[in-house]
Amino acid sequence: MPHPTPAQIICGSVTVISTTFALLLLAPALSGPGLALVAGVALLLGVLVALALRARRAGRAPAARPQQPAQPGPVDTPRRRPGVTV
Repeated sequence: MPHPTPAQIICGSVTVISTTFALLLLAPALSGPGLALVAGVALLLGVLVALALRARRAGRAPAARPQQPAQPGPVDTPRRRPGVTV
């Protein structure tokens, strides 16, 4: 299983935090099961956003790779000069 990207982590976390905050503002006097429901809904929504981001990214075409020549060009070899030793 591939690791989540930083964008997925950020978007999912922001979704969880903002959903929890909004639901707690809408229903401030919740009991224990109500708070658990809010936390579960927020977590589920955050996971769905992260998965949707992965699905959207997977639908894109991969970036084009630069074309490399099939065979390298000719290599210049040094010419021998009479009387020169290396």
